[in-house]
Amino acid sequence: MGNTSRPGTVVVREVDHDPFEVDGEQYLVRELVWNGIDGRSYELVRRRDDQVLTEDESFDRYPAEAQIALVLEEHGIDVELETCKMCRKEILLATGHRHDNGWVGSCCWDERLRMTA
Repeated sequence: MGNTSRPGTVVVREVDHDPFEVDGEQYLVRELVWNGIDGRSYELVRRRDDQVLTEDESFDRYPAEAQIALVLEEHGIDVELETCKMCRKEILLATGHRHDNGWVGSCCWDERLRMTA
């Protein structure tokens, strides 16, 4: 018998990625795994009440921090962006790490940098 749903129509698993905090509130990116396809979707979720902030349109790949900032701003949340001094990507200031005379994002932060901070 099995599942007769068309491929890509049923979420078969949700994967919550590490939460992060912005302005005292915790958020996370939730990865959705769909039936019968390799593609994934990604939603931005507020942890307190599990509210999906990307209800109208999810992301096709893990969102960049600038994309997350846009969604948060659409919901009236004041977000500051900085530039990662290692890779030059825009990062959420709330999740950045102060290092020397700049900021390092989670994109480039590792144990070696943590020991020199």
